[in-house]
Amino acid sequence: MRRSVVLCLSLLLSGLSGCSTIGLTDLFTDYATQVTPVRQAISANNVDQAQQLLPNNGLSHSNYLLNQLETARLKELSNQNASAQINYEAIYLQMQDFRQAAKIRVSSSLEQGNALLTNDSVIEYIPAPYEMSMLHSYKALNYVYQNDIESALVEVRRANKVQVDALNENKQEIDSAIKDAQKYYPTMSEITLDVRNGYQNAYTFYLSALLYQSSKQFDDAYIDYKKALEINPSNVYLQQDVMRLAKKQGFKQDLVEYEKHFGQLEQPKETGEVIVFIEQGLVPKKDEFILQLPIYTSKGDARFYSLAVPVYKGSAFIPTISHVTIADKSLPIEPLVRIEALAAKTLESQAPARMTRQVLRLIAKEKVRAELARSGGDVGNILANIYNLASEQADTRSWSTLPNQISIARQNISPGEHTLKIGNNQPSIKFTVSKQGLTLIYLTSINNYFNSHVVQL
Repeated sequence: MRRSVVLCLSLLLSGLSGCSTIGLTDLFTDYATQVTPVRQAISANNVDQAQQLLPNNGLSHSNYLLNQLETARLKELSNQNASAQINYEAIYLQMQDFRQAAKIRVSSSLEQGNALLTNDSVIEYIPAPYEMSMLHSYKALNYVYQNDIESALVEVRRANKVQVDALNENKQEIDSAIKDAQKYYPTMSEITLDVRNGYQNAYTFYLSALLYQSSKQFDDAYIDYKKALEINPSNVYLQQDVMRLAKKQGFKQDLVEYEKHFGQLEQPKETGEVIVFIEQGLVPKKDEFILQLPIYTSKGDARFYSLAVPVYKGSAFIPTISHVTIADKSLPIEPLVRIEALAAKTLESQAPARMTRQVLRLIAKEKVRAELARSGGDVGNILANIYNLASEQADTRSWSTLPNQISIARQNISPGEHTLKIGNNQPSIKFTVSKQGLTLIYLTSINNYFNSHVVQL
C-alpha cells in the first residue's frame, strides 16, 4: 500500500508543468511552519542559527524570491548590510523582468493550473507591494549607513512608486460575483483596525521626506511628510514636521489649516534634531483556517466542503517599548506603520481570487478522485482521498522576518554629546548632535535581539 501511495503521488507531482518547482516538504508542510524555527532563533538573539535554519531554494523554486527576502533581512540583522544589498538588488531586477517579460505571464498561467492539483504554494511567490516598498526602504537605509544619500533617495523614490502603482492598479472594481466569496472569509479586523489598504506605508514616505530634508530639498520633503500624515494623521511628530516645513517654506495658508486641526507649532531656536526609528517584534505568521464553503451542484443542491485558507489570527500587536529617554526627557514613540495591518489587508484583498482557485481546485481534485475510483476501484479512491487531504493546505507564505511595527520619536536638542536610553534591559546609546543638524538613530528590538545604527545626516 505504501508503494502504491508513493507511486500515485509521484505521478501527480510529475504532472506539474511550469517554470516553478516545489519539493515534497513544501507540498505537505506549509511555509509558516517551516520558518517557525528561524523566527524563534531571531527572538533568542541567535541570528547565525536563523541563517542556517532558513530553507535554501534554487532559482526555479516557487519560493525563490521569498527566500531571497528572508536571506537579505537576516543578513541585515547580523550587520551584513553590503551582502544584503546584493540580495535586494537581485530581487528588484527579477521583479523588473517579471513585469516586462511576456513569457513570465504564460508560465504564471501554467502555475495557476498546477495549483488546481495541489495547493497555492506551487504558484511562484511574487512579493506584495508592501513587501517591495520595505525592500526599497531597507536598501535606502543601507545606503544611508554608507553616507550615500543620493543612492538612498533613488531607493525611496522606488519605494514610493510601488505605492503609487499599487493605488492605481487597485482602482478597478472586483467583479461582484467573485467579491461575494469574501463574506465566507474570516475577518481580520482586530489586526487591520483602521488601515485603508495593504500598500500605503507612512514609514517609506517619512524616510524619503527625512532624506530630502537632509539634502535641503525642502519642497520635496514637505510633499512626502504630507503624504505620510495623510496615511497616519494621528502621529504627533508628523503633525509637527508638516507644520514646521509649511512655515519654513512660506505656505502660510497650509500652516493656518494645520494649526486649526493640530494645535500650535513648536519652533525651538538654533538646535539640532534627533530622529529615532524603532522596529519592534516580528510580523505575525499566517495561520490556517478551515472554511466551510457551499458548492452548488448542477441540480441546485448545496454541498458544504472544507477548504484550507490562510488567515492572520489574534489581536493587534502591543509593543513592549513605548518611550525612549533623550537628555533626561522621556519621549513617547508614535507608530508610523503597522506591517501586520498591511499584511492582513493584503490578504483580505486577495480573498476573491483565492476563493475562486479553491473552488476550481475542489472541482479538479474531485474529478481526479472520480477517475481513479473508476479505474482503480476502492484502492484508487482511497489513494486520491489521501492525496487530496494531505495536499489541501493553506498558502501561508509571506516575508516573515519583517518587523511588526515601526515607530518614531523626534526631538529638537542642543548641540553636543547626548545619551539615548531604552528601558532597563537595553544598553544606552551615545550620539552627537550638531547645530541645525539631523541625527538618525535606527533601532531594532525583537524579544532578546537588539541592534542600533547612528548616522549624521
